[in-house]
Amino acid sequence: MAITHEQMRAVLTEHVEAENARDSARVLATYSRENAVFEDAATGRRYEGGEAIVGDNYRHLWDGFPGLERRVTRWTLGEDSAVIELVLSGTHSGDFRGVPATGKDVEFRIIAHFQFDDEGRIQQETAYYDSATFLRQLGLTR
Repeated sequence: MAITHEQMRAVLTEHVEAENARDSARVLATYSRENAVFEDAATGRRYEGGEAIVGDNYRHLWDGFPGLERRVTRWTLGEDSAVIELVLSGTHSGDFRGVPATGKDVEFRIIAHFQFDDEGRIQQETAYYDSATFLRQLGLTR
C-alpha cells in the first residue's frame, strides 16, 4: 500500500500532538507494530520496538522536561518518507538521564526523518539536532 502525503501528514500531526500530550499509548499507536526504530543521531542511541521507544526515550524526556512542547515549522513529504523541522522548548525541571534539574529553559531545532511501513505507521524515526546547543542551554557546557 502506498502512503499518501495526506496520510503521512495526519500520522505525524497525531504523533507530535501525542508527544506534546505526553500520551504514551497515542505515541505508540503511531509507530509500526513490528520492528519500529527510533534513532537519536546526536547521541548514537537506538531504540528498537515500541516499548523501548516509549519506555526509555520518551519517558526520559517527559521526566526531565515535563512541559516540553514541539512545534512543527516545516514539512517535506516524499514517496514513503517525510522530514519535519521542529522547535522544542521547555524547562529542565526533572531528572534527565541522570542529570538533575537545572531549572534552565531550552529551545532548539530538530530535524526528524520518518520512514513509513505498508500500513502507514512510522517504521523508523531518526532525529538530528545540535547536541552542543542543547547542553549549553542546560548550562552543562560552554
